[in-house]
Amino acid sequence: MRFACVGGKDGELLEVPMVRRCAWLYEAVLEGCGNDARLPPYSLTVTGPQPAQLFDAFAFSEPLVSDADLEAIQGGFCPNIADVMGCHCINIDGIFGMRFVVWAPRARLVSVVGDFNGWDGRAHPLRRRREKTTGDDFTGLWELFVPCGTRREDVPFGAKYMLRIKGADEIDRLKIDPFAQEFEVPPQHACVVSAHDDAFSPAPFAWSDAAWLERRRASATAGGEMAARRRPMAIYEVHLPSWRRGGNGDVLNYRELAPMLVEHMKAMHFNYLELLPLAQHPFAGSWGYQVTGHYAAYSLLGSPDDLKFFVDAMHQADIGVLMDFVPAHFCKDEWALVDFDGSATFEYEDPREGEHAEWGTRVFNFKCNEVRAYLLGAPMFWIERYHIDGLRVDAVSAMLYRNFGRKDGEWIPNEHGGDSCLEAVSLLREMNRRVKESWPGVVMCAEESTSWCGVTASLDEPSGLGFDYKWDLGWMNDSLSYLSAPARERPDKHEKLTFRGLYMQHEKWVLPLSHDEVVSGKGSLVDKMSYLDYPEFYDKLQLLKALYGFQVGSPGRPLLFMGGEIAQGREWNYTQSIDWHEGEEELRSKFCTWVSDLLGVYLHFKPLHAGDDEPHGSEDVGLARSFEWTEVDNRSACVIAFVRHWRKERPVLVVCNFSPSDYRGYALGVPFGGTWQMLLDSDDRRYGGRGRGPGNHVRLQTTPEGRFGWPACLWLDVPANACLLLLLEGKEEEAKKDTVDGASA
Repeated sequence: MRFACVGGKDGELLEVPMVRRCAWLYEAVLEGCGNDARLPPYSLTVTGPQPAQLFDAFAFSEPLVSDADLEAIQGGFCPNIADVMGCHCINIDGIFGMRFVVWAPRARLVSVVGDFNGWDGRAHPLRRRREKTTGDDFTGLWELFVPCGTRREDVPFGAKYMLRIKGADEIDRLKIDPFAQEFEVPPQHACVVSAHDDAFSPAPFAWSDAAWLERRRASATAGGEMAARRRPMAIYEVHLPSWRRGGNGDVLNYRELAPMLVEHMKAMHFNYLELLPLAQHPFAGSWGYQVTGHYAAYSLLGSPDDLKFFVDAMHQADIGVLMDFVPAHFCKDEWALVDFDGSATFEYEDPREGEHAEWGTRVFNFKCNEVRAYLLGAPMFWIERYHIDGLRVDAVSAMLYRNFGRKDGEWIPNEHGGDSCLEAVSLLREMNRRVKESWPGVVMCAEESTSWCGVTASLDEPSGLGFDYKWDLGWMNDSLSYLSAPARERPDKHEKLTFRGLYMQHEKWVLPLSHDEVVSGKGSLVDKMSYLDYPEFYDKLQLLKALYGFQVGSPGRPLLFMGGEIAQGREWNYTQSIDWHEGEEELRSKFCTWVSDLLGVYLHFKPLHAGDDEPHGSEDVGLARSFEWTEVDNRSACVIAFVRHWRKERPVLVVCNFSPSDYRGYALGVPFGGTWQMLLDSDDRRYGGRGRGPGNHVRLQTTPEGRFGWPACLWLDVPANACLLLLLEGKEEEAKKDTVDGASA
């Protein structure tokens, strides 16, 4: 082997033979190559049967992380951290190679090992990145440029790699790259040198959704955040690996799933897709909620470009894409983030802060600036790189409270002696602020199960977290508890239907019937319907249709987990496809038609969605109430009714009967006299009903006698286990407005 460098008095090429010291070590002493104390550029020439030119990683001695990026990471937020950290193909002085940067502050030694160096930790040890001003203080970052050749094709795209880290305890550990953008297909877990890294690719993915992104931005900037919230959101929650599978049970690729899912969602009138987490996770049984790679698309379903194709297809079909994001905790696989540098690195050191024993996971150290930069950079990465339209942040309650899931003595109070996790609160607030500043129109949702005040409040409020929406788990629990009870017990549980009226204006809501309700022995949604009465399947379907009508009619964005639209009989199993064959049955097919028509009406009629966040009205923005009960106390009949309003739009009346009894000639007080058109009757034969209700499109005339303080009365047949939606016709707008504005609370 020879050592060749540019040196000498005139910058001529010098060739110096190298001496072999052992099987893998060659050395040479170079003298008189210039006055510069730094080594000049050089390469290595291999002689023998297969001569080659090699480039030494240590010939590239300039810092790889800029001072500005270093300062940003140490400060807790670096918007382009995904492009700074991890593995990227770059060009230095005409040489293409892989730049590796990792944070391991207490490590003794870090090396990159992979297919390109025989997994030999001696080949590519990373350098400590020191403060440029002093040259002494270690920043916690390790970096190295591994040169590959003079062509980009020389970079070993697709090669597997890991990090060999010697901890302070002198133990070597193989660890993933926390910022890796590709991984092997689970259960294998090595990182992959990505050929789909758009920030450094001469041919990045060609998106076709510019019009969608502009509409998204304009929706938040032209009319402001409030105008964006007036638009309907019918959300379909999906676990992609089990939504639909191949004929032999094989998991389908993102590209294969895209057209099928678009067709289904359009037919069902869903306009938003919410995906269970798609960040890399090793165990499919976690459904994505125990993440190892927050910057990598789930490789089981394809490449990063495949996922981009999927999102692009959704946008071209006018479907927004939300994705679950999990910053609350991470899994304890020994090759992942846990004890990354041989000590608590990404997690709190004290297990009373750093571990969720109930879940068997570790808790991110929300105080540490480098960890905060890691967590804050991930949403920015997914929104920018994959054009995600919003994030649903999982397990927010576990972040907000230090004693979440912990007994007395198992948690540490904050500095004020309280149970709130102040650093997690500040992280969530900063995350929402950063996203809104950089990406107007992107939706941020919180899965938060406690009574924390201000989850969706403005960041100007002391306890406001700045989310757009919060999952209303109270509505979900109350509704399912009520409908699961035997019919004879429901009158005593009537407040479970009406209690929400007391708090519905406190936050901005999503009404979820999610995956959590159809797993772990809970049965399917249709199973839950009055299950202690052992009703016939037909009656369960009728009651489930009524629940969906109640959900869509109530203030809040309806969310339905996959399979619910066909009333799947079994509970969800992540290892197999939805039982699509059940949807082909006549009764279930008509049930599916009900869901489609119901969501179509929700999308079309503004009173059902535009005033969701001001059900009791708002003087601040000059809005009258958008929701008012017209039948709230008839617990013995298990009937409720309410009217949805929006400005001068014709109001919509929603009537739900959650009893197994038909009511003929039911007298219902309404705020407006005139003609009410039946928009939807869940008992219509079109939806597999018995036809005991008024039926779709029927017009009903009010009578002048008042009822329960309302100026008019509507007499109609209310079928058992049914939901009716009616639209007011032919009312003078100003008269209607006066009545609405003057209605009592």
